[in-house]
Amino acid sequence: MTTPSFTRKNLMVDPDDIRALARALGTASESEAVRIAIRDRLALEEAQAAFASIRARGGLDDVFSRSAARKGRRRAA
Repeated sequence: MTTPSFTRKNLMVDPDDIRALARALGTASESEAVRIAIRDRLALEEAQAAFASIRARGGLDDVFSRSAARKGRRRAA
């Protein structure tokens, strides 16, 4: 694995939001929290593109017919 190279950016952000993000992620720095948030969002975008591609091809085949068995069942609350 290669060491990522970083570049300095000047961003206008709410400092309370950044602090809350860093606390939520348990990061040592606000910069690390922003890097994680960016990486996570890019992963989400990639996953959504993959799901859209699967839907465009007609979706998934339920080879075990599990969906049909669940249609008649009600979820327990």
